[in-house]
Amino acid sequence: MRRLAIPFLLAAVLAGCSATEPGKPSAGDQTGSAPATGSSTGTAAPVNRPKAVDLTTVEPCSLITAEQRPALGLSKVEPGNPLPDFGEGSKRCNQTYASVKFVSSIHTLLNGGVDRLKQTTGESKLTPLQVAGYPAYLTQREAPGGAPVCEIYVDAHDGQLLLVDAGGVFGEKGNTPEAACVQAKALAEAVATALAAK
Repeated sequence: MRRLAIPFLLAAVLAGCSATEPGKPSAGDQTGSAPATGSSTGTAAPVNRPKAVDLTTVEPCSLITAEQRPALGLSKVEPGNPLPDFGEGSKRCNQTYASVKFVSSIHTLLNGGVDRLKQTTGESKLTPLQVAGYPAYLTQREAPGGAPVCEIYVDAHDGQLLLVDAGGVFGEKGNTPEAACVQAKALAEAVATALAAK
């Protein structure tokens, strides 16, 4: 009788180790992942970034060094009030240019990544580009009063974006959308380079 009981007990134990229930490891699957189904639905390709940086740990003003300020034409860099629309824990840094024709800011967006950006802004209004090796998206808009604003969203981490914007000061000559984008691109390049070094 014992001879029959041992094989049945062993078979029951082995059957328990080879469960194929999704999310539960089996004897041949020590990773804890669900078994392959042959479908790629729901899986996104990994984003190619120089370094994924969790923006909850980043102070945006720390991304502009004292050496970069004169090269960028900045006269003032200081923390600002974060916008509630950008998620709990979001941070902001404001910059003033020596020429006083432009102002800019850097925001950490913690409540959604590129997919949310495409839904809220509209994919047709976004121009893809690379900024210091990071995937990024550029869009333009008018601020109240008609001053041009250029925004660059840097895909720094899954579900998080670094927004760098530059806008013309109302009433200043030479404030074109193109000029605002020149300022935003230069600032975004410097900031993203610093981000990749964190």
